Amino acid sequence: MPSPFHPTNWSKACASWIHEIHIAFDPPTPVDLGSGGLLRLMRWSTPRVATLVILSFTIHCTRPPTSLPSSRTGSRNGAMAPEAQAYVEEGVASWYGGNDDGFAGRPTASGEIFDPEQNTCAHRTLPLGSFVEVENLENHKRTVLRVNDRGPFIKGRILDLSKRGAQDLGFLGQGTSRIRLRSVDAMGLPTALDPAGNQADPFVVQVASLSDPKNIEALTRELENTFGVVTLQNAITRNGRSVKRVRVGTYTTRQDAEQAAEQIAKLLKDRGVEPFITRQR
Repeated sequence: MPSPFHPTNWSKACASWIHEIHIAFDPPTPVDLGSGGLLRLMRWSTPRVATLVILSFTIHCTRPPTSLPSSRTGSRNGAMAPEAQAYVEEGVASWYGGNDDGFAGRPTASGEIFDPEQNTCAHRTLPLGSFVEVENLENHKRTVLRVNDRGPFIKGRILDLSKRGAQDLGFLGQGTSRIRLRSVDAMGLPTALDPAGNQADPFVVQVASLSDPKNIEALTRELENTFGVVTLQNAITRNGRSVKRVRVGTYTTRQDAEQAAEQIAKLLKDRGVEPFITRQR
């Protein structure tokens, strides 16, 4: 049996009400609008106005709901910011924090101590403290991670996940996987990056990681002659070797950093150096 709240039943009910109103208010004789005064005019017009009101109500009740066009694409729990606003990147991810790599317990670029069991990751340029949703393109598992470190500093990789992150995405045993990441907020909804972060933590071009003091000094002097400020950052590699990261400039736009990286690559093209863009911190 159709529900009594079905739009068809509502329409029938409203039609019945209209019919009853006609019976209740229909005057016994036609009224001449030109005579009889205000009272007769009101008696003549009242049922007709009531009919129009109820008819309007009937149309409104039986009209199907209108679907408003949405500017959102995709969905996560029914809501999502426009995809075009989010930072999206696709490439190879690795993970760190295993028993033999020595990173557990060390300070990250953000200053906090690295815990392999937390949902964190390292990215070269995304603002520290920002969140990313990462999808494993091989099995389509997803997880949300917080950026608290810099890396990976290996050619061809875009993200270093904590051990927990790699476990959630199902590639702990294989070491690397192809992933897609996008910037999200703390609730996991896509969001744009804040340009103000480029002022607080500008881009730099990392040229090389060296351990020999003579090579560090020679490269620093050569770069200073052409590009000005060169900074050295202490670091420890996966195998426990102490190195200095040789870096050039401080750039508030990625475009300026990319131009500098191209110039450095041309200058050092015969030495196997492949500079890349990261952040000052």
